[in-house]
Amino acid sequence: MVFSWGNLATKQLIVGMVCHGIALAFLAYGVYAFYLQELVLPELTRCVGAAVLFVGMGLAPQLFFMSVSQIVSQAEDTTLKSTLQTYVFNLGIFLMICSLLMEWLYD
Repeated sequence: MVFSWGNLATKQLIVGMVCHGIALAFLAYGVYAFYLQELVLPELTRCVGAAVLFVGMGLAPQLFFMSVSQIVSQAEDTTLKSTLQTYVFNLGIFLMICSLLMEWLYD
């Protein structure tokens, strides 16, 4: 198989790898900031939430190459992978909201 940037599967693989790489970077920064700098729990929770959001985006990289009308028309798709991606994405949003509430309560 010849490597081609024009191949849709190759693009999706690259987008998935980039999303998971960004998630790892967020986790590394969160652990570094928590243990070695400040010991601030809202910052760690925010970094974990952002990492979970990027993992959720990496589970469905085909969404980056679809139009909005196609995404909305396929919203009823209830395969196991889309259900898992929905749960992971919702967990990330929940963690981000929790971090904002914790930061608001700590101030």
